[in-house]
Amino acid sequence: MKKSLIFLLILVFTLSSMPLKAVYAAEYKETPIDSVGDWFATMGKSGAEKDQILAQRKAERMKKFLEREAAKAAKEAEKAGGDMKKKLGF
Repeated sequence: MKKSLIFLLILVFTLSSMPLKAVYAAEYKETPIDSVGDWFATMGKSGAEKDQILAQRKAERMKKFLEREAAKAAKEAEKAGGDMKKKLGF
């Protein structure tokens, strides 16, 4: 019974903090290094080919950023679960 209660509390905490991370994902800003890399990648290209390369590179950067944020959120949830276990005396 106690284990299922702890699991339920951890699950509720994890699910309640997930949407906040989605809001923070909008704060991703491209760095000057990204801009220089894009410039080198699209040098000599024009039109649709250039737009396709830029969109692909931006999507890859956003994917990596979101993976890092998800890992941080998981680590925070694990830490909160451990703290909760200590407070409940397990």
